[in-house]
Amino acid sequence: MRKISTAIICCASVMLMNCTNKTEEKTEEQATKTAVTVEEPTEIVEGVIRKSGVEWTAYKTTDKVAVSGRFDVVLVKNAKEDGKTPQEVLEGADIIATVATLNSDQIDRDQKLKDILFGNMINTSEIKGQLHFKDGKTFLNLTLNNAFKEYEVKSMFENNVFTIETDVDLMDFNTGKAMAALNQACLELHKGADGVSKTWSEVHIKGQVEFSDSFGK
Repeated sequence: MRKISTAIICCASVMLMNCTNKTEEKTEEQATKTAVTVEEPTEIVEGVIRKSGVEWTAYKTTDKVAVSGRFDVVLVKNAKEDGKTPQEVLEGADIIATVATLNSDQIDRDQKLKDILFGNMINTSEIKGQLHFKDGKTFLNLTLNNAFKEYEVKSMFENNVFTIETDVDLMDFNTGKAMAALNQACLELHKGADGVSKTWSEVHIKGQVEFSDSFGK
């Protein structure tokens, strides 16, 4: 049996707010200062899983303006390579997003999220999820800030890609202190036309696992 561990540079979970102006641009000097070096495991589940990813959408202002991003390294561990369906392969599998690779395409925003939001939580170098399937339903067990919650999520398998989507409330994970610190740091930037600053605790996440072309054949 091969050791199963998948990493991806994802185009596709969890959790973040806009703390920069749209006019801010990344410069080469900024990129050098804030670059994060992450060792990326390269093993895949040969003939089963090709890659995986997590996207997130967070919200700011009372008008609920969307801010989106992704994690550039996501691991899938403890999958079952002899499974005949996506559910059999992913039952009990761990989905691990590396916080250091959070990417919203705004360097200053990303650094604030890492330092202020996640920096005010416990054990958040990684966001951990685990998939389970029961009675035709899909469940995601999510661990963040040393807290745990199970979500029933939407799921589908189409064109060899297994997708889950759900809304997560960060307040379910005892993040009041972290959210308050982020909102204070982004007070002016999160003001809408009404002059009210708001950082939503709701985050939409979308996870995808792409299976090999030969899977199930």
